[in-house]
Amino acid sequence: MRRPAPRVKRSTDRLQSFPAPVGGWIANENLATPGARRPDGTKVNGAAVLENWFPTATGIRMRGGSQRYAFLGDGSLPVTSLFAYVNGNNRKLFATTSEALYDITTVTYAEDQFLVGPDDDFLVDDDGDFVIIPSTPAESVSALGGGEWSVVQFATSGGVFLRAVNGVDTPLVFDGTTWAETPAITGATPETLSNVWVFKNRLFFVQKDTLDAWYLPIDSIGGAAVKFPLGGVFTRGGALLFGSSWSLDENSGLSASCVFFSTEGEVAVYKGTDPADADTWSLVGVYRIGKPRGPKAFIRAGGDLVIATDIGFVPLSQAIQKDIAALSPSAVSYPIEVAWNEAVADRAETGWQCEVWPTKQMVLVSFPLEDGDEERIFVANARTGAWAPFTGWGVVCMEVFGDRLFFGTNDGRIVEGEVGGSDQGRTYVATCVPLFDPLKSPASLKTGMLARTVLRTPTPVEAGLSLQMNFTISLPPAPDDIRVVSGAVWGGGVWGESVWGSSVAKTTYSDWRSVSGSGYSLSVATQITSGSLSPPDVELVQTDLTYDAGDIVT
Repeated sequence: MRRPAPRVKRSTDRLQSFPAPVGGWIANENLATPGARRPDGTKVNGAAVLENWFPTATGIRMRGGSQRYAFLGDGSLPVTSLFAYVNGNNRKLFATTSEALYDITTVTYAEDQFLVGPDDDFLVDDDGDFVIIPSTPAESVSALGGGEWSVVQFATSGGVFLRAVNGVDTPLVFDGTTWAETPAITGATPETLSNVWVFKNRLFFVQKDTLDAWYLPIDSIGGAAVKFPLGGVFTRGGALLFGSSWSLDENSGLSASCVFFSTEGEVAVYKGTDPADADTWSLVGVYRIGKPRGPKAFIRAGGDLVIATDIGFVPLSQAIQKDIAALSPSAVSYPIEVAWNEAVADRAETGWQCEVWPTKQMVLVSFPLEDGDEERIFVANARTGAWAPFTGWGVVCMEVFGDRLFFGTNDGRIVEGEVGGSDQGRTYVATCVPLFDPLKSPASLKTGMLARTVLRTPTPVEAGLSLQMNFTISLPPAPDDIRVVSGAVWGGGVWGESVWGSSVAKTTYSDWRSVSGSGYSLSVATQITSGSLSPPDVELVQTDLTYDAGDIVT
């Protein structure tokens, strides 16, 4: 008996959109979770990989490049500290190595300049060496023994000063013009003072490798220091690491406190005005916050302090309310908890540094670099709390000066970040892989067909697209360098037609590409390479994928 053949069930193409991961890099979620949630329960679009993109409120933008700004010494010593002096129009930027302090406010050349003669021949001296104009700025202070400087700006009736200590050398004072070792600090051994901060018009200091703090009279940058022992306060021992002023919002308004942090993760909070007067000075409490990752591993967020610790980037306001075991979900770094913990395990205990770039709404966290380590920092949007890693910068220390970001490296370079379209002549790649999605049918095998990335940019961009499957990220080689609008490059404008400083309007570009692969959970990787003179002006809006879903196999 003849029977009709069973009807073949035809599959149809389906479309999935991956909106821009405004929730940033997510490294704390179950791999099978297509979305990500903040501690408050709100859902965000996140990315499994988000290298060299900065998440904004509306999308993600490709980061700018970096350019060498100055060079300290012969490059054999790391840049250890960057700090600024700002008093009206008198603005200075300083950098240090372990042997010298440099004024790098104005640098004539970023690299040594070889002198040439009228016939374009390199000039040589009597010894046959090339005649050069050195790029290294002159030393403002030399013959130093240490470079980990702690610096604060402090105003008295005598002027506005920088007071600097490093736990090794005689403390320094900058009066706006010159550096000096006076006025001296007496009472304490000044060379052992390693950290300085201001509270209620008074300078406080940490004595290196002890649980002792010192303080000066009000409105003084020198004179007789008074000891403030804290050995009986910190029950877990260790040593004082740093201190700061801190404002807590109470019912009566902001209440200023003086806080002392130990190497063992304890913080002592004091209120009052005069540590020598028990009637006006009292201990509020001692709390655990996790071990700080260095004396510069914190930022100010309004009146609050956020400290980079071994359990996360923790606000002090949360540490005084919760047990240390419950602090991790309240950390600002909670979305990247796994990556943060890996960085803690792989890096030195101290030497981390945090910096805020207000106009860019950017928070940057750097950590020590060992030989062979990937050059990487963590970056967060200060308004949304979304994270991303920047690679290729090699940051040792940082300072925002004149609304420009400068950082020092292990080989003596001072580099400006977020300028140009290359990393000091090297290309870099921005990679985005949205969180994997089972596309509403986790047991169904999906086959990728076409994909596109929707970009907002002044000119078409060569973006590489690839299908990623089953929570395994396997990226192909990055595409060639993106194109740059010729009118935005020096020498590319037309006289009488181009307008200096004019911006080029952004246009939305998208181009479907064939992608291959099959899996149960899918994502689409976007890779863009930059290596040009102009900074990339690229914003990723969304990524789309068409796919074919097969039947569930039983």
